[in-house]
Amino acid sequence: MKKQITHLFVVFLIANTNAQKLEFVTSIDSPMGIVFHENNLYIANNNKISKIDTTEDNPEIIDVASGLGNPVAITIVNNELYIAESDANKISKLDLSNPEALPVDVVVGVNTPSDILIYKNELYIAEYNGNRISKIDLSKEKPQAELVINNLRSPCDILCHKDELFIVELFKNCISKIKLNTNNPVSKGVFQNLSFPTNIFIEGDDLFISELLGDQISKIGLQNSNKKIEYIIPEIDAPFDIVMHENHLYVSSTDENTITKIDLTVEEKIIPEDLNKLTVYPNPSTDYISIDNLKEDTFIRISNLRGKIMNEITVNSTTQIPVSRLKTGHYLIIIEGSETLRFVKK
Repeated sequence: MKKQITHLFVVFLIANTNAQKLEFVTSIDSPMGIVFHENNLYIANNNKISKIDTTEDNPEIIDVASGLGNPVAITIVNNELYIAESDANKISKLDLSNPEALPVDVVVGVNTPSDILIYKNELYIAEYNGNRISKIDLSKEKPQAELVINNLRSPCDILCHKDELFIVELFKNCISKIKLNTNNPVSKGVFQNLSFPTNIFIEGDDLFISELLGDQISKIGLQNSNKKIEYIIPEIDAPFDIVMHENHLYVSSTDENTITKIDLTVEEKIIPEDLNKLTVYPNPSTDYISIDNLKEDTFIRISNLRGKIMNEITVNSTTQIPVSRLKTGHYLIIIEGSETLRFVKK
């Protein structure tokens, strides 16, 4: 296949004197899934797969596959690039050792695949609209998808760690997990009250979480018994996918058309003592909401964006506030003596 080569525009931003350094790649159209293969960063973007050589000072964007059906996630094993084509409801693969190769189908008929991973010669698939995880046996010539677990809430990312499968459930604002190699696995929520999590990445025993509505990357220690966030990296516009390479965190932002490179050795972080801000969860919501970090019983008003009061109630951090009767749309929570929050009713 003839490769289309364009120039990469890179902007360096020194954000403060504490050596916080972000490197933005701004010529990627709607980047989503990202993965490293050696020093090349492969990027799923706008119905194609591109790559850049991260060792170059002025790298080029090289398109390696095009005409895909909205590729949202990618993974690489043994020079084979597997692609989750969300709009085409299929998984395809590309032989990276052959510059002339074209993508070929691996399995079709999966319901809006949003992420993929390979574990012990089986390909696991997060089916976003199917609300389930399925898998196929890659040793078979024509594999068929088998159910792993269903009744999830919009699973958008999966990750294997020590025989456990971590699942990002977007509309539950949580990360759950199941035991692999068991019959009829049951999901268990392990990290709750996140702000629209989209992707996760594990480095050692640290879990990094991209929070789309929070505009931040959070880190939680998997050995941390209280499951609390250890720190966050703020001001990352609408982060989607994340991957680690040589102590740098790479973040794709579909809304901003950027890839952000973060040096974790110098990046300024916010520690938990600074994380006492009021937050609404789940957000978006269908049935109820709660407000985290309220110190005491507090009077609130819920209004629409035109100022019409929909509810008045005294709450605390444990109160479940019913919102099921509200129409779909955006609403404000006016907190007496404090700030105003926003949430979305689905």
